[in-house]
Amino acid sequence: MRKRRQNLKLKSLRVEHGLKQADIAKVVGISETTYNRKENGITEFTENEIIKICDIFKKDPTAIFFNHKVTETITIINKQDESEVV
Repeated sequence: MRKRRQNLKLKSLRVEHGLKQADIAKVVGISETTYNRKENGITEFTENEIIKICDIFKKDPTAIFFNHKVTETITIINKQDESEVV
């Protein structure tokens, strides 16, 4: 069984803006239950849903949907690759 990964960044933004899961679900075009499952990490957001959510909050997808440690790891790997080229 896959471990659940709640999207706490998304939940934080939603609460900060005074929105309910039903509000986001309506704009995205999915049911509240489906949205709840996605925000709680049970199922994944589609690319189109991510775009719509980013439009709501005026944020880049990396600010909402990507784990900081993943971004940090990619940055380290890219720096290592650059140093090998020099």
